[in-house]
Amino acid sequence: MTNLFTIQRWNNRPALLRFTEADNSFNTLFLSFVFLTVSEKSQKDFGIENSLQWRLSRELPKIVLSDISLQLKERIERFAPDVWNEVRNRALDDLKRLSDEETVKILIPEKIECNSLDRLADLYISYLEAQENGKIYDYTQPLKELKEKIDKMTEELSQDELEKYWHIAQYVWTPLVNLTSMVRWNRTHRNVRTSVSGHSFVVVTIAYLIGKLAKYKPIDEVIIKSILHDLPEAFTGDVITPTKKKVHGLDELVAGVEKEMTTEWINNSEHLSRLKKYIDLAVDPFSDESGRIVRTADYLSALLECAIEINSGNKLEIFRQNFFNFKHLIKENSPIDVSTWIDEIEKIIF
Repeated sequence: MTNLFTIQRWNNRPALLRFTEADNSFNTLFLSFVFLTVSEKSQKDFGIENSLQWRLSRELPKIVLSDISLQLKERIERFAPDVWNEVRNRALDDLKRLSDEETVKILIPEKIECNSLDRLADLYISYLEAQENGKIYDYTQPLKELKEKIDKMTEELSQDELEKYWHIAQYVWTPLVNLTSMVRWNRTHRNVRTSVSGHSFVVVTIAYLIGKLAKYKPIDEVIIKSILHDLPEAFTGDVITPTKKKVHGLDELVAGVEKEMTTEWINNSEHLSRLKKYIDLAVDPFSDESGRIVRTADYLSALLECAIEINSGNKLEIFRQNFFNFKHLIKENSPIDVSTWIDEIEKIIF
C-alpha cells in the first residue's frame, strides 16, 4: 500500500501540484461518496462499499504496475480493447503471491459492477488534476481526451446531471486540494512525504479490511467514518494532539470550530444538504465500535509512515519513538489481533 505514496501521477509532464496515486484514490473515493449521497436516484445496488471495491480494483494493481499514463493506456486500448484487463488480472495474481489470496479477495471481489457515478468521479478528479496543472503547463492533450470520455457519459447520465455533478466536483475540489497539499509530520524532515489525503486512503483500506475480518456490520459506517475522519483538517489545518492537550478544554474548542467550519462548507453549496447527516461522523469519527476500527486503522497508517521513514534511512528518533508508541496503541485499540501484521513490518525495518 505504501507504494501508492511514491507513484507520481502525470509523471511525464511538469506539474504545479504533484498528485500521488494515494491522493488520487482518496479524492476520487471522496467524490464518489458525495455523488452517491446527493444522487436523486436509488443507489441500493451501488453503495459506498461497492465504490471502494471498484477503487481498490483499479489502484491495487498499480502497486505492481506503477503508473501508466492516460495517453499510453488510451492508445493501447484502441489497438487491443481487452489487453488492459488482462494486464490488471495478471497484476492481481502477483498481488496474491505478494500478500495472500484471502486478503486480496476481501478487498477486491471477483465480480464488481461499476456505478456510472464512480466512473464520473474518476474522470472528474483526473480532469481537475490536469486543469490544476494546466494553469501553468501545457495539459491540452490530456484535458481534451478526458473531456471526450466525460462527454460519452451522456449515454448513462443526462446533460443536466453531468452539469450538476460537475458543479459539485468543482466545489468539493477546494478542500480536496487542501488535504492533498497538507504534508503530514509537517515540522519533521521526511524522506517520503505523505499527504493527509494519501494517508486517508490507506486508513480507509485498512479500516475496511479490519471491519471485514471482524465481521462488523454495517460496514458502510466504517468506510464513511474513515473517508471523513480528516475532512475538518481541510478547513482548520492540522492541529496536532499535543497542542490540543496543552490547555484543558482546548480539544473540545477545536472540535466545536471543526463542526462549525464543516457545517458552513456544506451550507454554502445548494447541492450538499444531504451531507449534513454526516457532520458528526466527520467531527467525531472514533466513537463506538466502528470508530474503534477507524482509530486502529489511523494508528496503523501512522505506524506505516514511521516504518517508511526508518526503512528509507531517516535517522530522526521521532519515527522510532512513534513506531513503538503506535504499536502499543494499536494493540490496545484493535478489535482483532493484528500482531502478525506489525511483526511483518518490524522484520523489514529492524
